[in-house]
Amino acid sequence: MLPEHYKKRCLEFMSKEPTSVHYIPSTGTFGIHKNTKLPNKIQNVPIPVLYPQDANKGLWGGEGYILGYKMDKSHLRMKNRLPKIWKPFISKRAVYSEILDKWFEIPMTMRVLDLIDECHGFDNYILKTHERDLNSLLAMKLRREMLLALANKTCYPDDKDKQEKIIHKYHEFIIPAEEAEWVGLTITEALHKAWRIRRNLPQNRPKPLKEVYEERLVLKLHLKKENQWEAIMEESDREKPQDEKPPSLIQKLNPFSAYNKNKKQ
Repeated sequence: MLPEHYKKRCLEFMSKEPTSVHYIPSTGTFGIHKNTKLPNKIQNVPIPVLYPQDANKGLWGGEGYILGYKMDKSHLRMKNRLPKIWKPFISKRAVYSEILDKWFEIPMTMRVLDLIDECHGFDNYILKTHERDLNSLLAMKLRREMLLALANKTCYPDDKDKQEKIIHKYHEFIIPAEEAEWVGLTITEALHKAWRIRRNLPQNRPKPLKEVYEERLVLKLHLKKENQWEAIMEESDREKPQDEKPPSLIQKLNPFSAYNKNKKQ
């Protein structure tokens, strides 16, 4: 029911490990503990991160809420098991999309601003970054709009020279429009979209009863005109099986009745 490119993108999203943001992964197998100075085996265990609903309304760049406990100054033991929540610093920033020719005021973290500078622009950050690292429905919606604008060539409709420059600049991201319209859809949205497409197919489109009865009436009049209607009705009556009466309770209880004999056979 769902297209193959959408299922492939979902599998890639679920199988890819996100970029480590809250810790620096260690290289090698063994190392020296910074406090005990004893050799220990290195284990790169990712820190559990919680992403609230607000993360889908902004650009957090992989940052989220971290739950933990306070530690004493020596960092050897936890301080009376006092829980603590580390939250990212989020502020609204104005960014400009060159493809969509629009300004957006989006809540984002300072890390996203650095990533936008590294990618040399907001559009490059949205298109180049893997959706596992974007981790935002807003970012995927912007990517879908950008890809559709590039595929359908709807950017800068009044300035053809500017449109050609933009398409040439971002030509490596251009994909077919049939594939771009599925980018960033959730499973529920994709199923609804596939159901609407399947329902609107000519072979699956429901036909009004008015048209069905009209076709039957036209066929009936045509057959009557050619004197074939009565022959067809007689043939259908002969082929129609005769309705057998259900056996009575006495016939079911009588072991010598025809009903029980046929049942034994």
